[in-house]
Amino acid sequence: MASIKSDIAPLDRFQSFIVFEPASIRISDNDILYIGNNVQTVFDETFEKVSLLQNDIKMKILLNKFQKLGNMLSLLESHDNVIITKFFDRIWRRYSYVSHLGESFFSLDVFLDFFPKFDNQADTIIAQRIDAHVDEFDEEDEDEDEDDKDEEDKDKEDKDKEGTDAVVDNEEGSR
Repeated sequence: MASIKSDIAPLDRFQSFIVFEPASIRISDNDILYIGNNVQTVFDETFEKVSLLQNDIKMKILLNKFQKLGNMLSLLESHDNVIITKFFDRIWRRYSYVSHLGESFFSLDVFLDFFPKFDNQADTIIAQRIDAHVDEFDEEDEDEDEDDKDEEDKDKEDKDKEGTDAVVDNEEGSR
């Protein structure tokens, strides 16, 4: 399998999130990278690595973000429904949905720097793009809606015609 770093550019367009309960139930099972106590384990491991690499501004910013996330995680009684999502491309529709549910965790380039073992596992760490399928479903739904509307219009015309016939019959009977 090919390397993610060589196949995908730019890597910083892909983002992962930590999503807390109750919003975590809105994340599809296919979009979950880690859940439960594994989230705390991964977080602790990366926090330790980040705190050792405070040599540039990028790492200091990452450390500040991790301190904030660490404070949020420490307030939890249970990590059962806390998740780390797979990576979403910022141009996907689902990116904006997930970004409103959770806190930014890693960009793909930084994640692969800390966890190079995942460089050949794109299917494992990158969410599948389903936007193309959604467009197809929307078009099919519109076609079905148009068919339903045509049937409703025909039924309405038939009822109007029946009503008109009844009025004509009544007028003839009264003469």
